[in-house]
Amino acid sequence: MHDAITVGIPVLAILFGVLWNNQGLRDLKGDLKDLRGEMLGQRAELMGHLLRLETKFDRMQSDLAQFYRILGEHGARIDNLEKN
Repeated sequence: MHDAITVGIPVLAILFGVLWNNQGLRDLKGDLKDLRGEMLGQRAELMGHLLRLETKFDRMQSDLAQFYRILGEHGARIDNLEKN
């Protein structure tokens, strides 16, 4: 009987620990799935922001090109007026 208690209690403790750890792993796995979903959502949102930002940069580049073209025209007109 003493041998059964000596061996049985540690075996039960080990089995309980394995089952308890398994439940913790299931919880962790669920949390990781939730976190992954949130990250994918944030990534999609970030990509949308980046596309809008790229569009704004393209528009700014176009506006700057037009500004420098007009500036060059005005510079030429000023040079012509100074020559007269």
